[in-house]
Amino acid sequence: MKGNIALTFGILFCIFAYLYDPKTCRTYVRALLRFVNGGEEHSDDRLKLTVTVFSREELSKYKGMNGGDVYLALLGNVYDVTRGRKHYGPGGGYSFFSGIDGSAAFVTGEFNEKGLVDDISKLSNQDILGLEEWKSFYEKDYKFVGIVEGSFYDKEGNVRDMMRIYKKKLEDALLEKDLLDSDRQLFPSCNSEWAQNKGGRVWCSTKSGGISRDWVGVPRMYYATGSSKARCACVRTSGPPSYDPQSTSHKDRGDLDNPNLSLYPNCNADSISCPLPKK
Repeated sequence: MKGNIALTFGILFCIFAYLYDPKTCRTYVRALLRFVNGGEEHSDDRLKLTVTVFSREELSKYKGMNGGDVYLALLGNVYDVTRGRKHYGPGGGYSFFSGIDGSAAFVTGEFNEKGLVDDISKLSNQDILGLEEWKSFYEKDYKFVGIVEGSFYDKEGNVRDMMRIYKKKLEDALLEKDLLDSDRQLFPSCNSEWAQNKGGRVWCSTKSGGISRDWVGVPRMYYATGSSKARCACVRTSGPPSYDPQSTSHKDRGDLDNPNLSLYPNCNADSISCPLPKK
């Protein structure tokens, strides 16, 4: 009884206290918990909300048979996709995802027994980013109903190593993406075209590569650090180099002297358009 009264008062108190002094609210909550629990303050773990943990067998029953509900799992999280029955239910184009955690197949496209698994340890960083996009999609469009025992969680709902692997891979993938985005800002991709009677060409503009800028640049074969494969990049031809933008003693050649750049064969050094070598 005292707990209910104290908790009700505490909620009302915090609504007002938080607006003026969040620290006061947190201090009060800690005191309130000690009062409700006879002097004992619960740890965060003991305050966690209860989440339904499905066994693999239990989850397998949610395939929409005979008009039943349809669930699927992604990264150990279970979503109710019943309203998408035409896609996930019997006969649907994605029915192979229902009743299981087939996380890997969302990005590998292996929609078979070998590919529909929850082992994501061998996926590339790009694949991990793809899974994160799928996760955002399901969190936005469908109801979360629990977690499933498997590679990501044990039967008690505790996190397993696969979840830690996923989070580490995601951290690395996001860092790699940031570096790539930064690289493409410095060296925007070229426009390109190919015609059977003319062959191919690459060229630069103020919006090539989807990067709006106040310079055009010239096409160069660019080998990003750590990559053995070149891509076409538009390179600034004036001003200081990108690695030292504040320099006052530069040669006014932009990034043309970057050692990771090569001139296209049969192309003038100052041309904004270059023919592609015939394969």
